[in-house]
Amino acid sequence: MTRRFLATVAISAAVLAAGGTAVARAESTTCGSVDLDIAFGRAGGAAGTTYREVVLTNRGLRTCVLRGFPGVSYVDANGDRVGAAAVRVGERGAPLTLPHGAAATSDVGFAQVDNFDPDACRKTPVWGVRVFPPGETAPLYLRMTDQHGCAGDVSAFGNHLTAASVRS
Repeated sequence: MTRRFLATVAISAAVLAAGGTAVARAESTTCGSVDLDIAFGRAGGAAGTTYREVVLTNRGLRTCVLRGFPGVSYVDANGDRVGAAAVRVGERGAPLTLPHGAAATSDVGFAQVDNFDPDACRKTPVWGVRVFPPGETAPLYLRMTDQHGCAGDVSAFGNHLTAASVRS
């Protein structure tokens, strides 16, 4: 009995001395759309573009990880894409570990479409935006009111949508 007790104490001391823990940890997986809530956060503007935070909150029971850029595009009332998808801006950020209830944010730029050549832009009313969380193929949707996108190609003049990597 004493030997087992001493062996247990020795193993526990070795684990603690090494800075480890005796409890196994499960690997976190990529956050799936089914486990995320989506909302707009703060808004601001600069030089013909309105920037809005797109906030992804882990509503799942398990911790998950997000890294990189969301896919963002305007959609009409039928869910069809309007114009080009958002252009990625900046560097791909570090992985963000999101326990239940934690959120990650991407800054999305919405250019004022009236600043583009009207013939190239083909200004079109939109229902909102479709957002693919990083690494996900199932979209989430955010409703917008009184918003327009460019159905035409405005890449020669700039981008009507931009998206930054997720951040905490």
